[in-house]
Amino acid sequence: MTRPGFRKGRVAAGKAIAAASPHEGFVSGALFSQAQILHLMKTEFARARRHHIPLSCMILQVDRLAQLIDLYGAGLRLRVRETLARLVREKTRGADLLGTVSDDRYLLMLPHTDMANSRIVADRLHGMFSEFEIQVDSRALDLKLSIGLAASNDQQTMFFDTLIGQAESALEWAAGQGGNRVAAFGEVQLREGEDLPPADKP
Repeated sequence: MTRPGFRKGRVAAGKAIAAASPHEGFVSGALFSQAQILHLMKTEFARARRHHIPLSCMILQVDRLAQLIDLYGAGLRLRVRETLARLVREKTRGADLLGTVSDDRYLLMLPHTDMANSRIVADRLHGMFSEFEIQVDSRALDLKLSIGLAASNDQQTMFFDTLIGQAESALEWAAGQGGNRVAAFGEVQLREGEDLPPADKP
């Protein structure tokens, strides 16, 4: 029996993930473009509202990536994209979908997932990313990941882009606190004991 929210199978080693070809499997076949992932998010959000089922999403971003790319080149962006894609492929369900929302931000959609369970997934992805080694020109970089997440459980979120905006707000809060953390929109208490503003209700 597998843990909720995760595929069966052994986790690939960090170095193997970082070194794999960007042209195989999940990276080329299931990492959706911005237009594709937003369309899928809109469709899934409408279905979730219609059938009164939960839907979560998270925005993932490596801390200070733009500055690091200035130092190490565009190859670093490819290595990060490759690593995140393979991590999500190995450690989420087949129904969970990952796509780019900008050069350095990624949207992960989790159908049939409430806030509590999406937080479990986010925490595990965050912890596992920190164990992976990403190399550029034979130099290992110590990269950190921040994740913002949001969930629609009570039918009070009216639009899919509002849910995405909430996840982005949570990510911005995490980055403003120094990064390398998970923040959930609407949580009353975060790990450091500071409040995150609750979701606005229409």
